[in-house]
Amino acid sequence: MTENHNSPAGLLLSMQILYEKLKELEIPVSLLPTDEEPCLSGIQFYTGQQDLSHTFLYLADCKTLASHPFLLHHGFLAVVGQPAKENIHDSCCCLIFPETMPVTEIFNALQQIFVSYSHLERKLNDILNRDGSLYDITVAALEHFHNPVFIHDEYFHILACPRHFEGALNFTYNEQTKRYMQDLNTINFFRTSPAYKKTLSTSGGQFWDSDFNNDRCIYVNLWMNGNYRGRFIISEMETPVTQGQLYVASYFAEIIKLALLRRNDAGEDERHPLEKLIIDTISGTETDRLDMSRKLELLGWKEADQYLCGIISFESTDVTKLSVYSICNEIEERIEACQACYYKGHIYLLVNTGKSQITPQDLRMKMSYIIREGLLRMGVSFPFRGFSTLSIHLKQAQIALSYSQMEQVPHWYNEFQDYVLKYWLLEGTGDFTKESIAPDTLHQLRHYDREHGTELYETLKTYLMNERNSTLTAQLLKINRSTLPHRLNRITQLTGANLDDFMTRLYLMMGCYILDYI
Repeated sequence: MTENHNSPAGLLLSMQILYEKLKELEIPVSLLPTDEEPCLSGIQFYTGQQDLSHTFLYLADCKTLASHPFLLHHGFLAVVGQPAKENIHDSCCCLIFPETMPVTEIFNALQQIFVSYSHLERKLNDILNRDGSLYDITVAALEHFHNPVFIHDEYFHILACPRHFEGALNFTYNEQTKRYMQDLNTINFFRTSPAYKKTLSTSGGQFWDSDFNNDRCIYVNLWMNGNYRGRFIISEMETPVTQGQLYVASYFAEIIKLALLRRNDAGEDERHPLEKLIIDTISGTETDRLDMSRKLELLGWKEADQYLCGIISFESTDVTKLSVYSICNEIEERIEACQACYYKGHIYLLVNTGKSQITPQDLRMKMSYIIREGLLRMGVSFPFRGFSTLSIHLKQAQIALSYSQMEQVPHWYNEFQDYVLKYWLLEGTGDFTKESIAPDTLHQLRHYDREHGTELYETLKTYLMNERNSTLTAQLLKINRSTLPHRLNRITQLTGANLDDFMTRLYLMMGCYILDYI
């Protein structure tokens, strides 16, 4: 389903909004019963006319109602004095004012509220029509709600915040993305909060009462084409947030979504340049070499720098976008000159080790906490020079990840160097089985051992694997040192293998490895 790029429907008011605004003006009023449906576009006097609409609030006094009962089903009425029940329909919602209050004063107050929201609607649409920014929208929100407001995306990057309120908004600056973001402690609280996770599936304006501090706010999730793209937030600090503000917050969110959609249509890619390069590499999209160099230069990186990449998978099935993006943020916070991005079920990590001066051992230590806490498994490539070879080294990381999963190894951080020989031998055999590619010498010795109850195969393997150290080989086999030469002579006689030839020894060792460990 494609999003509608047109402006949202008019900013209609509800009886709840009118009631709250009248209270702000210190006008004595009661609302019976409460009604939050936003459907009112203006106010009219009620004089007994028959042509009534559910889009208007009608103002009347008790005398008029006594002679002309207001019988509109689910109608909206502002009454001076307490009306008799028989003069209004049971389903009618009423704002009731003191009978001593002049009708003209009530009309002017209500009309003032309608006009102020009409001006707000016009202001927001003017921002859209002149391709204004998200910052312009949040300035209008700040002026309306009189509380801190901001927008963050799904990565918790701050897209717009017109004013910082001391003690209310904890943001940190991400050197890698060159953006402000919510601080890591807050994100980690969210990540472990069941109450917060429930908020990620809501639509429209909602209240949030924090389960880890005293914060209270209104939030609206930004859903675009069915995908969560972030959140518009009004923090309760200077004035209380109210029920009537939920709908107005939703209207602001619709304006924000339109601004984001139009920005995307104009070709403004919101992804970080490095993230786009990584995703293009993963997806096999060809990248122009000059464009790649230009994007790297923006970060102060070079194509020829030394890099290291990794791929992270989730061992837990309880994976939410919150956990994914908070992990990405935490990685970038802990590791200098690093980009972490989520794509199709995995987190991809690229570190400029030349710029950050981080070693593979340092990376293991820095990632260990994140991996353990998040129940993650990570595959890591060889260090490499040249960004243009990223696709090759991402494959190395993928091999380390997939092999560790297949073997169900207990450790979560897995380097390609631990699996490269196994991969080389297993994948390099092509259509051959490991038995058909192993040296015939080894098959002869295995057969002879089975027939005669000897241990010539194990003797040869131990001898070669210990670099022909006779003393160590005899100790490991638990035989007398003088017995070993006799066994080696017997092996040579049976197979004709020249154990002094390097290539022969290499082939035999690889054969032992593929037969016993692959």
